[in-house]
Amino acid sequence: MAGTTLLACRDPASLPSAENPQPSNATRLQAKSRTLEINGKAATLMGLEQANGKSGLSFVAGQPFNVLLENRLSVPTAIHWHGLHPPNNQDGVPGLTQPVIAPSSSALYNFPVQPAGTHWMHSHEGLQEAFLLSAPLIVHDPSDKADEQEIIVFLGDFSFTPPMEIYARLRKPAGKAMAMSGNMAAKGMAMGKPDTSDVDYDAYLINDRTLADPQVVPVEKNGRVRLRIINGSSGTNFFVDLGHLKGELIATDGMPVNPVSGSRFPLAIAQRMDVRVQLPDDGAFPILALRENATERAGIILATPGAAIKKISVQNGSPAGILTLDLEKQLSAVSPLAPRPIDQSFDLRLEGDMARYEWPINGIVFDTANPGTQKAQVHVKRGQRVALKFINETGMSHPMHLHGHSFQVTEINGKALNGALRDTVLVPPKTSVTVAFDANNPGIWYVHCHILWHLAAGMATLVEYEA
Repeated sequence: MAGTTLLACRDPASLPSAENPQPSNATRLQAKSRTLEINGKAATLMGLEQANGKSGLSFVAGQPFNVLLENRLSVPTAIHWHGLHPPNNQDGVPGLTQPVIAPSSSALYNFPVQPAGTHWMHSHEGLQEAFLLSAPLIVHDPSDKADEQEIIVFLGDFSFTPPMEIYARLRKPAGKAMAMSGNMAAKGMAMGKPDTSDVDYDAYLINDRTLADPQVVPVEKNGRVRLRIINGSSGTNFFVDLGHLKGELIATDGMPVNPVSGSRFPLAIAQRMDVRVQLPDDGAFPILALRENATERAGIILATPGAAIKKISVQNGSPAGILTLDLEKQLSAVSPLAPRPIDQSFDLRLEGDMARYEWPINGIVFDTANPGTQKAQVHVKRGQRVALKFINETGMSHPMHLHGHSFQVTEINGKALNGALRDTVLVPPKTSVTVAFDANNPGIWYVHCHILWHLAAGMATLVEYEA
């Protein structure tokens, strides 16, 4: 495996400098400030761009992930390669697997790219993800079809309120939060309503644009497209709505599944899906993202040459539904895990205290500011088949993500299934979901809720390989 100067270390005080010389053949990726116009106002954000200004990265599976990450921000950062299986010391979790990258410094990453699929990258430093410090990360399979157009659909959410202020409001006692003016009240449980979102954002985005000014993607008449859809939001689940089109869901979190046909698919935070669509002869075709349990939506428009583009309201006429596991129960992996007994099984109880805004696992609130000082709740040995049973005892769904591995969904509420391969699974309220993975990537790995605010408030633990 290719080497790097990044070192695995659990003691932040002993972490070395992350600055590296630039190799001549490395792809330069820059974390930098940027400005977008959102709802008619200028917003200063963060972004990940190549030196040529292109957003995101693209590889072919098996290629070297030879990337020089340059920090051009005024604050430290660290980037996680979500969906890839890197060596542990290149996973991008500051204070756990690598040092932060200081301003005006860089870090070199170099490892074989795996697995193929639709992935993404995002900051794992503080609340930077809410500043939109994220981008697509696409790994092509050499066998990908050449006769289809690839379209990346990157979903996001944005608030003009600074992330630290959002988080501070959420952390206030629930009664005070309810009484506050503004849109960051931690709502739901105390109000007897479905508790689907802690934050009402100012805008919902696809490819950094709202539906008031959507991206129009030129497509061919009767063409076939592959939508690589990424939910890169910090706190919002969506339904992906193809409108009058029909599509085939062919991959989840980058991993192929046996096709499922439909025109509306649920997509939880941090999940990805690949949907193949055969277009009609002519027209403009909106691809919409509907905010869960609400009327807001984002979108892009696929348009054949000369098609008339109609204005689409950012508000839907009626609220979208609530994400369930109905689709998850239908999914099956094209290449499931090889059958073998489970060597170790761990129960991870997802708990919450809305009054204190704490989100423990098995009663333990993880200190995300000092991850290297925290004890792992999951201890495994290389070569084992390991099961994690997520038991959601709260009134909110939690998209649970395991770093450095793909897992297979094997049970929902105790009912066995030969489900999809993923790295992020939604666990609805009062529901249990069991996943299995092969312990084949040694190190210390995060497993956490991918709602940014829940992660910050403690819903995380570690999977640690023993010698």
